[in-house]
Amino acid sequence: MSERFDEVIERRGTNSMKWDMTKQRFGREDLLPMWVADMDFRAPKEVLDSLHATVEHGIFGYPAHSEGVDKAVQSWLKRRYEWEVQANSLIYTSGIVPTISFIIQAFTEPGDQVIIQTPVYYPFYDVVKKNNRELVKNPLAFDGDHYDMDFEQLEEAITEKTKMIVLCHPHNPVGRVWKQTELEKLAAICEKYDLLVVSDEIHADLLFKGHKHIPFAAINEDAANRTFTCLAPSKTFNLAGIQTSYVVVENEKLRMKLANHLSNSFANSVNSFAEVATEAAYTHGELWLEELMNYVEKNYDFVREYVTEHMPKLRVMDSEGTYLLWLECSKLPLTASERKKWLVEEAKVALNHGPIFGEEGKSFERINLACPKATLKEGLDRIKEAYDARGF
Repeated sequence: MSERFDEVIERRGTNSMKWDMTKQRFGREDLLPMWVADMDFRAPKEVLDSLHATVEHGIFGYPAHSEGVDKAVQSWLKRRYEWEVQANSLIYTSGIVPTISFIIQAFTEPGDQVIIQTPVYYPFYDVVKKNNRELVKNPLAFDGDHYDMDFEQLEEAITEKTKMIVLCHPHNPVGRVWKQTELEKLAAICEKYDLLVVSDEIHADLLFKGHKHIPFAAINEDAANRTFTCLAPSKTFNLAGIQTSYVVVENEKLRMKLANHLSNSFANSVNSFAEVATEAAYTHGELWLEELMNYVEKNYDFVREYVTEHMPKLRVMDSEGTYLLWLECSKLPLTASERKKWLVEEAKVALNHGPIFGEEGKSFERINLACPKATLKEGLDRIKEAYDARGF
C-alpha cells in the first residue's frame, strides 16, 4: 500500500508552515522544504472520516471530555508499549511544548536548573530560558559514529539547584531509541538526586524495525512517581495542526498540582477536533502506521545509498527511529554558516540547520524523510547538483 505515500500532494497555498513560509524563514520562495517535522502525507482515512462527520454536524460548541478517548489512549499504550495506564493519570493538553513549559512553571522556581541532553529539539532551550530557569547541558557522548548518554558528565552537572531533566525519547534529532539499560541508569541518577523527569515521547511510535520504545515511567515504580510522560498522536498521524497531546502523570500529588496550574492558566481544555482525531487515530490507525514506517525506512535507506554513491563527503548517521535524518557534513570545506548559505542559495533546499539544535550540531543538517520518494529524490538531486558544481 505504499502508493498512498507516493502521491505528491500540493501543499502550497494551504497555510502550511513548511511550504508557505520558506521566504519568511529562509529568505527565498524557490526552495524545496525538507525541514519542519510534519509529513507530506494525508492522515489515515478513518481519522479524516471522523473529522468530516464532526464538520457535517456543523455545531462547534464547547466540547465535553469523552471516555472513549481515554479508552483509545489506554489501549494504544498497552498494545504498543505493554504499559498499563489508569484513565485518571491522563491530562489532555494542546501541545507538548506548551505542556513542558507549564510543567516547568508548576514544579520549579526562577533560577532553578533544568537539564537537557544536546544536540536536541531546539524549543527545549527556549522553554527553559523563557521561564527564567537556568539551562544546564548534558551533551550526548558522540564517538563519531554513535550517540550515547554521558552519565558521568550528567552527575557532574547536577547541583543543589538542579530540579528537573527534560528527556527526548526517542531522541530528536540524532535518532536514538533509548534502551532499557540506558533508561535504568538514568532512572537511578534521577532517584539519587531527586530530579523530576519530563519525558518527551512524541516520536515513540516512529521506530525502525528491530527497535522497541520503553516508556521512561515504565522502568520502575520510582520512575513512575517522578515522571511526566508527554505523548501525542500528532507526529504519528500528521495531526500537528489540530494541536492535540496528553501527559501521563501517575503520581497523584504531581498530577493534581499540574492540573491546578493548567486550570489557573486557563489552559485546561482542547478543541472540538482534538479528541475526535485522537480516538480515531488510536483506534483505527495501526495498519496505516505500519505502512508509514516501512515507507520512511525505505526513504532512509534510499538517502543513505544516494549520499554514499554521489556525495561521499556527506554522511548519513545511523538512525533507530523518527522520520528525521541527521546528516553529517564535517568533510565539506565550509563553515556552518557557509554551508547554510550554500544549501539555500545554490542547492535551493530548506533543511533544519544543525546549530539550532545546539553547538554540538554545528557539523550537521536535519532532513525530513516523511515525504514521497519523488520529493526526496528531487531534494537530493538539487544538493548533488550544487555539490558537483562546487567540485566537492
